Amino acid sequence: MRKSAKVVWMFFAIVLMVGASASVARADEQVIAHVPFAFIVGESRLPAGDYVVKEMDSDPGVIQIARADGHQVMFTLTQTASSSGMQGRPRLVFEKFEDQYFLARVVREDGDGQEIVLTPAIMEREVVTAS
Repeated sequence: MRKSAKVVWMFFAIVLMVGASASVARADEQVIAHVPFAFIVGESRLPAGDYVVKEMDSDPGVIQIARADGHQVMFTLTQTASSSGMQGRPRLVFEKFEDQYFLARVVREDGDGQEIVLTPAIMEREVVTAS
């Protein structure tokens, strides 16, 4: 990656929390959130809208991201993210890279959650491949 791209990455690396409209539908199982912008998860570009995100019972390392209207469902691998010590509202956490938003973490009410591994190289590749 070019040095200028790294500088841009460092400058624009922000974390956006979509917590104002997120809620837990069933404790520790799913987060419902309104995302006001398009975002990328893996090789998929998802439009702004209402989403239901939940951990899979069969594999806690996998989360399901589904549009609330049922038109789009996808799965992605995650790793357990330790508690930030901030209990409160469940939320989706995003990172911004090259004017694109990436789902980075799903935080439950207890502050624990699931994290999607993102590096500048991964995000650069996903910007190109996301459909």
